[in-house]
Amino acid sequence: MYGAVLPAAPYDGMKGRAGIDVKVSANKPTHSVLFAYGYALGEFGFTFFLFFVSYYLMVFLTDILRLPMTLAAVLYSGVQWLEAVTMIYAGIYIDRRPRKSGQFRPWIVIGSIILLIGTVLFYTAFDLPVVWKAVLFVAAYLTAYWGYNLMWVAYRSLLGPLGRNPQDTIMLNSASAQMGSVAGLCFSFVCVRLLNGFSTPAMGYTMSALVYGGIIVICMLVVSRITRPFDNERLRAKEEPQKPMGLADMRKVFSRPMCVFFLVVSLREAASTVLPSLLVYYFTYVMNDPGLMSVYLSVVTFSGLISHFFGRRLANTYGKKPMFIVGSLAACVCILSMRFTANAPAAFLVLVAVKGFFEIFSGAFIPAFMMEIADYNEYVAGVHARAFTSSIGGTALRFSQILGGAIASFGLVAIGYSSSAPITPEIVQGISDLMIYGSTAIILASVVVMLFYKVDPEIMQKIYEQRTRRLEKGEVSG
Repeated sequence: MYGAVLPAAPYDGMKGRAGIDVKVSANKPTHSVLFAYGYALGEFGFTFFLFFVSYYLMVFLTDILRLPMTLAAVLYSGVQWLEAVTMIYAGIYIDRRPRKSGQFRPWIVIGSIILLIGTVLFYTAFDLPVVWKAVLFVAAYLTAYWGYNLMWVAYRSLLGPLGRNPQDTIMLNSASAQMGSVAGLCFSFVCVRLLNGFSTPAMGYTMSALVYGGIIVICMLVVSRITRPFDNERLRAKEEPQKPMGLADMRKVFSRPMCVFFLVVSLREAASTVLPSLLVYYFTYVMNDPGLMSVYLSVVTFSGLISHFFGRRLANTYGKKPMFIVGSLAACVCILSMRFTANAPAAFLVLVAVKGFFEIFSGAFIPAFMMEIADYNEYVAGVHARAFTSSIGGTALRFSQILGGAIASFGLVAIGYSSSAPITPEIVQGISDLMIYGSTAIILASVVVMLFYKVDPEIMQKIYEQRTRRLEKGEVSG
C-alpha cells in the first residue's frame, strides 16, 4: 500500500538496474514521444473495430444476414446491455488472474485474439435458418466483445504502471486519441473499397473483419512488447502478495471520486451521443442538406486530430478538472450558437470545429481520470483494483451511449416525429431544440457534478514519488 511509505524529494533523472532511462520531473512527461505513440498504437488498432461495428453492423444484420427488421433491432439493442455486464466482469477477471508475464500485458494480446475470432464469426453469413443465424450472431458477438473488453480494460489499466506523474497519463491519452483519429481517417478511405473488393458483399464483410481484427492483434503485440519493462513478473515478485479482490474490495472502489466520475462520464458522454444521433435529422429537415454529414465527419476528425497537440499542453498547465469544466462550458456556447446557423452551413461547421477542440478535455482524458482514481483508492483504501476501476469507466461509457440513444429516440417521439408522418414546421423546430438545448442541458449537468470531483493533491504527489523511488531501485526491469 502506497501510504506505508514516506514521501521523498522529486528526482531529476535516474537509471534503473535494467538500464531503463528514468527522467522524472514534476512538470514534464517522463516518456519519449516515440514511446507514447507506440502505446497509442493500441487505440489505432481497435478504432477500426469500433467504426466497423458503429457504421456497418445494422446494415449487415438486415441486408447480409437478412434478419427481419424487428429481430435485428432487438438483437442490436439487447447485446449492448450484455456488453456492459462483460465489461464489469472483465475488470474483476483481470484483477484476480495476474499471469507470469504481467498483470495487464498478456490480456491485451489474449483479448485481441479472441476479438479477432469472434468478429470474423459474427460478420460471416452462414447458410442457416433465421433462428440459428440469430443465435450464432449473438454467441459470436458476445465472444468478440468479451475479447474486446479484456483487451480494453487491460490496455487502459496499463496507464497506471506507465504514469509516473500527471503529465505522463495526459501525454499517453493525448497520443492515443490522436492515433484513434488517424485510424478513423484510414477507415474512411479503405472501408468501402475493402467491402466491395471481393466476389460477394458477404465475403467483403468477412474479409474486412479479418483485416481489422488482424490489425488489432498486430498493434497489441507491439504495445505488449514496448510496455514489458513496466508490467512484469519481477516487479510483482518484490511486492507483497495480493489476495484476490472480493466483494468488500469492490465496494471500496466506489469511493466518492469514483461515484462522481461515473455520473460525470454518464452525463457528458450521453450528450456526445444525443447530438450525433440527431444530426442526420437536423441536416435533412433543418438545414435541408443531408450531404453535410460527410463534411461534418471530416471536420470533426481533423479538428480532433489537431486539437490534441494544444489540449495536452493546456491540461498539463491548468489541470484535467479545470480544463474539463472550461472545455465543457465552451462547447455549450458553441452548441447554443448553432441556433443561429440554420441557413449558414459554413458557420455551423466552424462552430463544430471549435466545439470539437474543447471536447477533447472530456472524452480524451477519461482514462487519465480513471487511473488517478485507481491510484487514489489504492493509497487511501489499500484496494488493488486497477482493472476493475477501468471496467467501471468503460461501463459508464456504455451506459452513456444507451442513455443518450434513449433521450434522442424518445425525444423524437415526444415532438411527434414519425417516418410515415408529414414533417411540419413544429417538428422541424422540435428537432432543432432537442439537439441544441437537450445536449447543452446534459453537458451543464455534467459540469455541475464535476465540481464535486476531488482527490487530495498531496496524496497523489506521494503516489508519484513512491513510483519514482521504485524505479530508482531498479524494481522495473525487462
